[in-house]
Amino acid sequence: MLYNVWKYFKNPVYREYHNAPSAYKKTVFLSLLKWNLVIGLSIVIFNYTLSNVLGFDMGEHSTEKFFSQNSIGVIFLAVSIMAPIVEEVLFRGPLVYFRNSPYFKYSFYTSVLLFGIIHIFNFEGDTQLYYYTPLLIAPQLITGIFLGYIRVKLGLKWSILFHATFNTVLIGPILLLKILNIPME
Repeated sequence: MLYNVWKYFKNPVYREYHNAPSAYKKTVFLSLLKWNLVIGLSIVIFNYTLSNVLGFDMGEHSTEKFFSQNSIGVIFLAVSIMAPIVEEVLFRGPLVYFRNSPYFKYSFYTSVLLFGIIHIFNFEGDTQLYYYTPLLIAPQLITGIFLGYIRVKLGLKWSILFHATFNTVLIGPILLLKILNIPME
């Protein structure tokens, strides 16, 4: 499955899985979710290790403040429901307008890049931080590739569901700590 995404990324074409059985769609969904989590979390671990070795401060992540100032319901609604819907409609929704265009490839790459770039605002640090932008947004770039692939192959509702599931898995431990009233530090 990962090879299919890589092959697709090298030459994206708007070609859906027409009439694919639901079981196949679920297999694609779950396989890519697993790979996205493994790759994304590996990059995050690498980034934190590199920042410690090189001695640069990655700054506070905006989610830390957001999580400390809001209730579990607000966090879940914002991160697991609203962000996936808004971001998928904004970044992957327009791909359908380029499906028969010779510029589809560029619209696909643009959606991936914009999705990654918008997430640099998750980091609150000094200007030194922006030198590390490619590393900091690498997990979102990878996620953008996966979401774009799912959007084209399975449809917009599947990419929204993928995004929502991915975000929920990532914030799940934080929400559990908040429910149990255990400090995060």
